[in-house]
Amino acid sequence: MTNDFDKTIEIVSGLLEGKVDSFEIYLSRSKGLVVEAKDGEVDALRVSDDSGVGLRTLSATSTGGTGGIGGRPGFASTNLFTEQALSEMVDLAIGGSGGASADSALGFASAVTSEASSDLDSIDADFDALTEQEKIEKAISIEKYARDFDKKVARVRKASYSESRSFSRTYNSKGVDCSYEGTFFSGSVMAVAEQDGESQVGWEMGLSHLRSCVDPVAIGRGAGERAVSMLGAKTPGTIKAPAILENTVVMDLLGQLVSSFSADSIEKGKSMLIGKLDKKIVAPCLNVWDDGLLKVGWSSSIYDCEGVPSQKTALISAGVCTAFLYDTYWANRTGGRSTGNGSRGGYKGATGIGTTNLYIEKGEISLEGLFAEMGKGLFITELMGVHTIDPVSGEFSVGASGFWIENGKAAYPVRGMAISGDLLDVFLKVEQIGSDMRFLGSVGAPSLLIGEINASGS
Repeated sequence: MTNDFDKTIEIVSGLLEGKVDSFEIYLSRSKGLVVEAKDGEVDALRVSDDSGVGLRTLSATSTGGTGGIGGRPGFASTNLFTEQALSEMVDLAIGGSGGASADSALGFASAVTSEASSDLDSIDADFDALTEQEKIEKAISIEKYARDFDKKVARVRKASYSESRSFSRTYNSKGVDCSYEGTFFSGSVMAVAEQDGESQVGWEMGLSHLRSCVDPVAIGRGAGERAVSMLGAKTPGTIKAPAILENTVVMDLLGQLVSSFSADSIEKGKSMLIGKLDKKIVAPCLNVWDDGLLKVGWSSSIYDCEGVPSQKTALISAGVCTAFLYDTYWANRTGGRSTGNGSRGGYKGATGIGTTNLYIEKGEISLEGLFAEMGKGLFITELMGVHTIDPVSGEFSVGASGFWIENGKAAYPVRGMAISGDLLDVFLKVEQIGSDMRFLGSVGAPSLLIGEINASGS
């Protein structure tokens, strides 16, 4: 396919010569497999192989827009690599720019050599080592380990295993020519435990660039344990108490802050961080990073999708908001500099700002140490309705479940709670940070001890 990409770039570049002021060609290919298991057998098997090319162009205007900055934009894409299809794509992009409004901030990245190591451990050299049957067995074993964890596990839902390999390349008229390759593996399952007419659900998943890091045993047993441990859950009354947020819960909350760090959200008035640059916004013990060069990071790459070198950006340092994220367009528009956070969903999609590996820096206290530190309070292991958090005000009211802690130990499970408040205020009340760092995809966090949280039974 890389040879096809070379030929495609040659053809498209030739077709564009003398017709546009500047251009960017983005090519990608992804192939993979998803297996779902049920009752020890294959329930679904999907194989995918998708490739294509996207073209962005800029045409100069009489009022400016030369040298690759400013002008009228054009865009088109195709999943065919024939000369006819590529010619039609070029014609569509150029034709579309004729009716587009000029924008002085539009432009493509200039070629800059990254100083980062090219080895980010994003490729599993043994990607093709397993047969299709061996991949099927991965999904079946995830289901088996969930079911076998305890006799109380009555059913297993959505046991799945997937793997894919992706390749992309960005080439533009300003000298950029960079590529990315990565392998992706994941497994997940939901278990249902029943006892005395009560049923509880538990889930677990694993994701990594390396197949060996997606463990069917840990995923299956983890889901079974979560389901069984919630049997006999009580609904507490209205309380104010300290709480430990499990790392997966912290990831959910951190994920709701993602858009607030984007320069476009700031400029459009759609961020809860407007006017808060260089100001304290969370507890001074918290440091938050966006690291596009993190080893084995789910979203790590040497360059972003526009060809800008990736970097590690401190978003929050000692509780202070220290930076926002930019792609080329918003850097041009605001007079800033791209942070290497150009992102796109594929060759058919437009570019925009996206986080890479967003995470809260871990502490030095184990989860058990956090329990001992808290003594008595809530251990929240799941939130429901996190997507309803207001992206501008940060206000929320969501469902929660977990455990009541007494003397630093889990006393009994709790469910049917609602917790409410302000997202930044929750992070402002962090008193201790756990060492149990975990990533699910591109978001990572340790568990956090919160000084006080409002919870009410429902």
